[in-house]
Amino acid sequence: MDVKNKNSAGNLAPHKLVMLITVVQKGKGTFFADFIKTFDANLQIAIVGTGTADSNLVEFLGLKDNKRSIIFSIVREEKVNAIMEALEERFRTVNNGTGVSFAVPLSSVIGKLSYGFLSNDQRMVSKNG
Repeated sequence: MDVKNKNSAGNLAPHKLVMLITVVQKGKGTFFADFIKTFDANLQIAIVGTGTADSNLVEFLGLKDNKRSIIFSIVREEKVNAIMEALEERFRTVNNGTGVSFAVPLSSVIGKLSYGFLSNDQRMVSKNG
């Protein structure tokens, strides 16, 4: 079953979902993933990546190296602004001003239970719901 976001006008899904992609210094991924989870992100995947900037540019920008933690989080669209503002503050205070985050809208999710889990909608994932 393809659960697409359609609101009161015959729509099936009550909440739009986005994939939030956050890139931070390697070693800070767990901290930021835990922080994003406080905004009801039920699914997050963190990987380690390497930037493509050459060593001269990395040194010029004052970065230690080009290794990064990349966090993929699924969150409700209405929470994105609050998450982005909170991340911006954390980037300044915890990550020495480095980090980037952006959101990509999801057009559909297959399966009612999957959608319920990803949107943190307990009514959709309960047995009696």
